[in-house]
Amino acid sequence: MSKRQTKSYRVVAGEISFKHEQEQKIFNTFFAVSDYYKMHPNSGACHLISSIFHVLLSEQNIANELCIGEVKKGNQFFDHSWIEIDGKIFDIGIQATLDGGKNDPIYANQDLYTELNVENNYGVESPSGFDTDAKRILKTPFVKYMDEYPQFREGAWKIVKDISKKIRLKLSVSDLRQKYKTTERIVKI
Repeated sequence: MSKRQTKSYRVVAGEISFKHEQEQKIFNTFFAVSDYYKMHPNSGACHLISSIFHVLLSEQNIANELCIGEVKKGNQFFDHSWIEIDGKIFDIGIQATLDGGKNDPIYANQDLYTELNVENNYGVESPSGFDTDAKRILKTPFVKYMDEYPQFREGAWKIVKDISKKIRLKLSVSDLRQKYKTTERIVKI
């Protein structure tokens, strides 16, 4: 029988020993993105959520890697995107996978439900490799990917702007497009 979680994810994340000069900004940004994701659930949106998280962290001068790779959970592999800061995994998009899976968010390599190190293996290589969607995302320039998000005229930049207000950033879509035109995802295998 697994232990029953009685603490909020915020409390658990606050107790994790993750030392960083901007740890409070990382914490606030993680939960601002997570709150948005809860209010606007979108199964299989790991690439989108990680892209948004990457921009918001970068806009606060927090060095981070926008990663794409495969994750192994048990005997299953799936394509996925996540963020790494100082080699630690931060994964909001894992909460609702494309195949309908439900998982807990990962903060600095810690599962926020179990309060243990993440059990999934990130950055592994499956026998079949990336699926068509992951290959397409990897080939698509970052700005084009963000621009083409279909729900808003401003693409996914609209989501970045909306969340940025929660963490007291004032951003311009035209400036963001220019700034991130050379951004590439880092393949982890």
